[in-house]
Amino acid sequence: MKNKRIFLLLAIVGVAMFLFGASINAAESDAVKDVFEMNNTDAFAKHKKGLCTFSHKKHSIAAPDGYGVACGECHHDKDGKPLELKEDDAVQGCLECHDKTEKPKKPKGMAKADWKKMKLEYYYGAMHANCVDCHKSGGAGPVKCSECHPKKAKK
Repeated sequence: MKNKRIFLLLAIVGVAMFLFGASINAAESDAVKDVFEMNNTDAFAKHKKGLCTFSHKKHSIAAPDGYGVACGECHHDKDGKPLELKEDDAVQGCLECHDKTEKPKKPKGMAKADWKKMKLEYYYGAMHANCVDCHKSGGAGPVKCSECHPKKAKK
């Protein structure tokens, strides 16, 4: 009889721990994912090139294991200035401000500085400027198309 009570108590504790663990995992599902494919179907109905992958951890942890980039260096304010963010802070999606979803086309005769500014209105332009410009100035990370966008598998 005593063994049955111990077994029943252990079973109840086990079920409670399982349910508690599941509730923690559900709460954590809102947390920032570390590695993800940059597959924004709101911006691009169809991706012509392979999808880039991004690792928050690789970018945020200090060298030599990472790049030491603060969250706000990518997630900026309306003037392009870095935001002071902590890991669990909510951030606006890029499309909130960079809301033109087609690939920008440079008008004939437009000055280089004006073209660079105009591209930032577009999701495509903002993503490429944010990533590629940082990679170039930091001397780390891919800067060529094929280094970010893997070749699509042939069907």
